[in-house]
Amino acid sequence: MLQNEVSKEQIEHFAEKLQSLYKYDNEVDRNLIKKGLVLYRQGSVYNVNLVGNEIVGRVQDVTPVDVTLDLDFLEMSSCTCPTGGFCRHQFAVFFSAISTSGIGVGKLLDEWKSGGVNKKLTLADIPVMRARDLKPFEEASLESWAAFFDSEYKKFVGDRSESDYYFISSIYHRYFSTLKSKAPSGTQHRRLFIIYAGITSIQKIIEILPKLKLTNYQFDSTVKPYVQNFVDAVIDNAYELQAVTFSFSLEPLLEEMQEKIRDGLLENTWFQYERFHLYRMLWSTIFNRKNWVERETEVILQMKEENGWSGGMAMALAHLSFLSKRDQEAIEYLELLDTPAIYYTFWWMNELSEEQQWGRLQLWLNYADKHFETFIQGLHSYESRRHMTRTFLKMITDYASEYDESLYLNMMKKLMPYSYIEFTTYLFEEKNYHGWVELQLAVGYEIEDHDKYILKIIEDTDRAALLPLYHQAVSKALKQKNRPSYKRAIRYLRKLRSYYRKLKQEEAWDDYITKLSAKTKRLRAFQEELLNAKFISS
Repeated sequence: MLQNEVSKEQIEHFAEKLQSLYKYDNEVDRNLIKKGLVLYRQGSVYNVNLVGNEIVGRVQDVTPVDVTLDLDFLEMSSCTCPTGGFCRHQFAVFFSAISTSGIGVGKLLDEWKSGGVNKKLTLADIPVMRARDLKPFEEASLESWAAFFDSEYKKFVGDRSESDYYFISSIYHRYFSTLKSKAPSGTQHRRLFIIYAGITSIQKIIEILPKLKLTNYQFDSTVKPYVQNFVDAVIDNAYELQAVTFSFSLEPLLEEMQEKIRDGLLENTWFQYERFHLYRMLWSTIFNRKNWVERETEVILQMKEENGWSGGMAMALAHLSFLSKRDQEAIEYLELLDTPAIYYTFWWMNELSEEQQWGRLQLWLNYADKHFETFIQGLHSYESRRHMTRTFLKMITDYASEYDESLYLNMMKKLMPYSYIEFTTYLFEEKNYHGWVELQLAVGYEIEDHDKYILKIIEDTDRAALLPLYHQAVSKALKQKNRPSYKRAIRYLRKLRSYYRKLKQEEAWDDYITKLSAKTKRLRAFQEELLNAKFISS
């Protein structure tokens, strides 16, 4: 039992560290904690054990995931789900461990809400408000916000080493959380403040990355998830402001933000996709006014005249053209890039698909049709090629069914073998059984590889389509030249004979078995099997 293996002190230490990173009075953190609690209370946690200084367990969510809680270094805890940071599954296993520790989940939650494990409020804990604490920055001044962010960053760094392995996670859990806690009270100012704080935090990460000597695994596991968390925070607040009518007094602040965001998000450095996606989302939500879009276009074109083209400029102009519904112009900007921008176009195509703007979408799909094969071949693994193919085909499904099915079919053919699953499903659902069999023959799948249920449906509907598949199965079995494979070939031949008889093609069967017997006359063991099955006479 876990309670006999892990000490109360270890669990308390882990809980204190977790509480210092995730605050119950923070809405995002509180929702995450609650999701973990629901999983725990639903009985979704099992196989919880102590292995060294790690608690391991499994959580049954939509799919089962494996969780590891490092009692010494919380930041090293992990989960096999794709979520970055400390996820709901890790919280669920944590609650399961707490339930056996003597602390109790209910008691822990009460203490969490009040500020920490076994924390007693003293006079020293009560903050003393000073005049200078009331307004650490001007509420509607981007310059004042930036100065405040820098000041807080200096406090945050303190004696910490920026080359510390855990520094990135602290930027999110400490620095960014501090900025959010001090955001202005007004809804519009608060959300704009958090947006700018998130972008600033990403820039801080980019600044210190050269000081960190990270392996690819460390970069993927300790940097990318937190950058994505900042991206999510910025986009969430941008969406909340999308339908808002800003007060006239906020216009100077919004215009100043456009310049800062352009400078910070279009430079050629780390996380280019994430930063451009933020630029795109901010211009699609809070800055999407005709006069602002036109002015931003003029500014970037002027930058191009002064400094020459950059990938960021081309992408920005493409998006601004998209917002103005000048899709062909947008695509022409993308053609200026050194490599196809297929992955970037997914968002634009998805937007048009959701709005059912099929005519506009067709232009983007023509661009994809032209470049997708090159894009796919440039990816480094089968898994990534398969993932991108699946994502693309899923995205254009509605277009195919509502507007033009031929492009969808052509793309599946072009993207083989990565589109095999979609292609074979499509052919089967369309009852194109001859095409389905041709595809299986082309990729080399054998009759035994297929679901018997599917074969039975084809057999009942159009058994003639299956003849080539069984002929291939016989040939492959004979090439193995051993008694078990010969017996397997006989089994396939029996199926073929029954098919030919039901199709009233006995002459074709007789011709086939005669030629097969003559072709294999030197395979004595197979000849014996043919005799035993009464396919030939002695």
